[in-house]
Amino acid sequence: MFLSDLLVVFAVTAAVVFAFGRARVPSVVGLLVSGVLVGPYGLSLVGDVESVKLLAEIGVVVLLFTVGLEFSMSRLLFMLPLMARIGLPQIVGTTAIVTVATWWYLGSVPQAIFAGLLVAMSSTAIVLKLLADRGETGSPQGRIAVAILLLQDLLVVVAMLAVPMLADAAGVTPPAGSPAAPAGPAHDPPLFANPLAAVAAGLAVVAGLLLAGRRIVPALLHEVVRLRNRELFLITIVLICLGTAAITAKVGLSLALGAFLAGLSLSESEYGHQAFTEVLPFRDTLASLFFVSVGMLLDIRFLAANAGLVAATVVAIFVAKTLVTAIPARLAGFPLRTSLLAGAAIAQVGEFSFVLGSRGAEVGLLDADDYQTFLAAAVMTMAATPLVAAVLPGWLERLGRLPMLAPLLREPPTAAGAADVADHVIIAGFGLNGRNLAKALAEFGVPHVILELNPETVRSQRLAGLDIRYGDCTRVPVLEHAGLGRARAFVVAISDPASTRRSVRVAREIAPGVRIFVRTEYVSEVEELKALGADVVIPAEFETALSLFERVLDIYQVPEDTIDGLVDRMRLENYGFLRGRKAPRP
Repeated sequence: MFLSDLLVVFAVTAAVVFAFGRARVPSVVGLLVSGVLVGPYGLSLVGDVESVKLLAEIGVVVLLFTVGLEFSMSRLLFMLPLMARIGLPQIVGTTAIVTVATWWYLGSVPQAIFAGLLVAMSSTAIVLKLLADRGETGSPQGRIAVAILLLQDLLVVVAMLAVPMLADAAGVTPPAGSPAAPAGPAHDPPLFANPLAAVAAGLAVVAGLLLAGRRIVPALLHEVVRLRNRELFLITIVLICLGTAAITAKVGLSLALGAFLAGLSLSESEYGHQAFTEVLPFRDTLASLFFVSVGMLLDIRFLAANAGLVAATVVAIFVAKTLVTAIPARLAGFPLRTSLLAGAAIAQVGEFSFVLGSRGAEVGLLDADDYQTFLAAAVMTMAATPLVAAVLPGWLERLGRLPMLAPLLREPPTAAGAADVADHVIIAGFGLNGRNLAKALAEFGVPHVILELNPETVRSQRLAGLDIRYGDCTRVPVLEHAGLGRARAFVVAISDPASTRRSVRVAREIAPGVRIFVRTEYVSEVEELKALGADVVIPAEFETALSLFERVLDIYQVPEDTIDGLVDRMRLENYGFLRGRKAPRP
């Protein structure tokens, strides 16, 4: 039954996303629409909805794990001021505005505060996917958005603990037959009922996990990698991810935060890039199920009957959350354009709000109609986010051309990922050739990144201060994380002919403009490697022959410029003379 449900979900999703892709509509919207079609309020094609939701939640955990892998502790510490100066005003401001706006409608201040908490949360999954797809994770607006999302995840425990207290203050009672919990993490009751104790426990767990990530996890992975067992490496990575998420959930924090911390603990180790590569296929598949599960929540009939109310709610949420983020960002010194882009990025309602809303409905803070209004508005804000993110930069650019608005919307020249290494050389393999090349590049101050699969070499050379990373140079994510798209040259100096061919082919596909240099032992590889995309192929045996050739001719007093000319022509002809072709003319 479950397998047939998955087949239906993937079949419908593939068709819808394909159609939306042809129409240039973001894939996230297609995933949400797919959920509407297969869900209980659509065509009811899926019987085991809860199992799909469970896989979707695992997808969110894996997604946040990979996001953590792309971060570093220094970047996180850099974001702490952003959390305090922009994130906290965003959460408090949004909650306050929604409280005032809904007080008259909901009838009590505690219920209005609860509505404010629902709206204040944003979707970590959607925002991070959009930023990654647009290459804006490292941009100013990306850093602001991520800082706010991290703070929201940290304050999840406070929101969950506040629900029963708000219900008591409002004097409401749980309704008969309260709605079932929608998609989202299935949180167990927290270990600590006291809010201060829960927050203290949460902070202690976060600190402990980060410390373990710096001391224990790298040592564990080092021993695992030494066995050269890829399956064991993957199992260990998954264990670290899910185990950390489970620990944070146990103390009342979100699963997503735990997964992020697990990834963060690995981000600065030599195994981070390979870990990212191994879990990437699972991330993309399972995270897609999350968006489908969100779409399953949308009741089309309720939406049609209350279209005006839902539309007004969606517009109000977008405008309020954009402004309440943009204003403190502007006060913090960011340009107006960056502030508005960051505000629009997190203007949707978040996935954790579904869990919070479900809990509120169960205790009576929301009646059935209000609950459905919230669900419809939340899903619509999620669906609208990719569209707004696609058109808003163009709108701001056109507005920036107006003389009156040009000074306000002018953006300082900065590129996404500007802090990352660029115009560098990537060296695959740290044998004799790779080592000598790295030494020469360091001598002349040329930035370079080294990829190596020997864990002992990686560990020792990182201690020596080299930028060397454990990773398979034949894997696309590893090369992308090493910055191949921004590199000037890619040097393949490994001894495995098959891996050499694969790395050249993959590198040329993802970075058409990069210069690729290959060292090979075999003469037969020269033409094939050239055909795969290598710019320069240097066979070791022929270079040895040329060296002997130069020295022998020198004892016969052949002029040095003549010898150099012959050698250069042999190289230009891909060593044709040494491979049996006609000798080049002097």
